[in-house]
Amino acid sequence: MNNLNGVLSGISSQPVATAELSLQGKVYNLASVGIAGNYQMDSGDSAIELNFKDMPLPLVTPYMAQFAGYKIERGQMSLDLKYTIDQGKLNAQNNLFIDQFTLGERVENPDAVSLPLNLAIALLKDSKGQINIDLPITGSLDDPEFSVGSLVMRALGNLIRNIATSPFRAIASMFDAEQDLSAITFEPGSTKIAETEKAKLDALAKALKDRLALRLEIKGAAFEALDWPALRSEALNDQLKSMRAKELRAEGRRIRAEYVTLSEDEEQRLLAQLFIEKFPMLADYTLFGRPRLKNPEQGDFYEIARKTLEAALEPDQQRLNDLAVRRAGAIQNYLIAEGGIPGNRIFLLATELNPVRKEPGITATLSLGTR
Repeated sequence: MNNLNGVLSGISSQPVATAELSLQGKVYNLASVGIAGNYQMDSGDSAIELNFKDMPLPLVTPYMAQFAGYKIERGQMSLDLKYTIDQGKLNAQNNLFIDQFTLGERVENPDAVSLPLNLAIALLKDSKGQINIDLPITGSLDDPEFSVGSLVMRALGNLIRNIATSPFRAIASMFDAEQDLSAITFEPGSTKIAETEKAKLDALAKALKDRLALRLEIKGAAFEALDWPALRSEALNDQLKSMRAKELRAEGRRIRAEYVTLSEDEEQRLLAQLFIEKFPMLADYTLFGRPRLKNPEQGDFYEIARKTLEAALEPDQQRLNDLAVRRAGAIQNYLIAEGGIPGNRIFLLATELNPVRKEPGITATLSLGTR
């Protein structure tokens, strides 16, 4: 700061006297600065407000390089600081407004803190490229290690670290939401997005619209133990369609299995044929060619046949992977169609079967990066 001019009044040897301060000046001869407050002569209690406007951030590159290992390419900062000292205790409000903050090249500095700054900045910036930060700090003047600068840097570092390492929690806090926005839950075997999950995607879409430097990554997943029981019926139906397609080819009619439509009679006939072929100890045909259970007390033939055949099916890894892909696609399509997010900001990652998860349930996981 330089060119400080103003008034300091009320200095006195009287214990109850209070000094009043009012100064105006410049920072680097560019940004305007104002300082005003009071100081209690006996106790040392004080209340000081400082504000400065439109300081070019490249001017503080030496501090940024020392703190985080980056130069500052562009940006302006305004500060409103309110500091009070009461009985040796500091309470401070640091309100920062940063416009068009852009990091420059990296500077080698072994002492710089290791922070994912690009992601944190992308999360903090709104659609206008502006950042507003409220950073309260407290401390004791009796602490021999006390340093306002260290407190501010520590608080700012913690803020950036928390945002960058838990970006979805930071987004949820913008909407006073408690849900985990990093995971979208599905029902077994399903790709349908539930209403509760749509609400999470709506909040995420709004955040992405306001923060244009962010990109979203989606990792679809399927879980054999949970999804395969729900997929077995469909897998068995596909087997029956393949059997019918083979019959039609023998009749000279070529048709792909996926285009085959089975009538109820055809489905029951093929189901009985497959069941008796695979489990001849459980079922056979009567003299009149009707399928039957060797132990009729088991229940309905077709119900038992389907249940037994489904249980015998080995998990189809390709079918599970396709389910994971469709889940990721369902999330992407919703964000594009309902959330208005351009497709070039959404990336599908390689799917995963049976991934390790923090919570029970079937989830596709989301992650954030910068463009």
